[in-house]
Amino acid sequence: MAVRIGNAIYRDNKKRSQRPYAIEKREKDVNTLYIEADGSMVPLVGEGCVEYKENKLGIVYNNKDIVQKRSRKGKESTEIIRKRLISSLARGVEPFKKMIYAAAIEKGYFKAKNVIFLSDGAAWLSKLKDQFFSKAVKILDWYHAVEHLWTTARALFGENDEAKCRLWVSPLEDLLWEGKVDNVIQLIDKEIFNRKQKQKPLIELRGYYYSNRDSMKYDKYRKNGWLIGSGPVESANKYIVNQRIKQSGMKWIRLHANAIIWARCKYHENEWDEFWEDMKLADYLNEIPVDDKMVA
Repeated sequence: MAVRIGNAIYRDNKKRSQRPYAIEKREKDVNTLYIEADGSMVPLVGEGCVEYKENKLGIVYNNKDIVQKRSRKGKESTEIIRKRLISSLARGVEPFKKMIYAAAIEKGYFKAKNVIFLSDGAAWLSKLKDQFFSKAVKILDWYHAVEHLWTTARALFGENDEAKCRLWVSPLEDLLWEGKVDNVIQLIDKEIFNRKQKQKPLIELRGYYYSNRDSMKYDKYRKNGWLIGSGPVESANKYIVNQRIKQSGMKWIRLHANAIIWARCKYHENEWDEFWEDMKLADYLNEIPVDDKMVA
């Protein structure tokens, strides 16, 4: 039942993505629309072995879906209560692009005052943004920007020298927070010039920041009230894919893994009760799942 329902959900989304402009149900009065995507490797059954193939996961939500919460201890958190989730397992990027574009249209892409494309800076995501979301503001995920600082620091000073790493990272992180990425690049250039050893990590960090510098205006983004972290899609990868598909010893037929992921996507859109009440179960159970041709 799970495979048949999940497969039918996937095929319905694929069908909608082939005619995105025909989507009638579109959200209105959207101020800010967010689009995020990420990848995760899934263990699939190969010829006498386990083959790991990438599942691309996307999440689309808008300002009306964001709820700010505060715990009893005063800790603040952000919850996305409604969203559209899109998945593509071992099919390449083209089907995924079309499906996330259709999801964005449904969530108010054409009416949104602001469109934010949050990513970790991967090349395939930049191409996706340029091809389908040209009007979007691209933001490099804040946590990836800082993570690259720490990776470089540990390469320079060692994994165990936390104090020296923090001393190096902190002033650069403060500059990034204020949107002064050019200042950071200048400081990295200076250190590359003055160093005789371990220049490679600095050169790689410089290249990463330089290629993404137009997407690192964090002071401006925060002033506009925009989110600057791609936590929602990374979290979705954990509770949709990893916790169910990647448990110890698991390996999947692609058809089954794809169906389960799509069923979990639908469930975690937080509209499962409405979906279940409206669907005709016989239509799903009468469909025999057939896997389409795999794309490496």
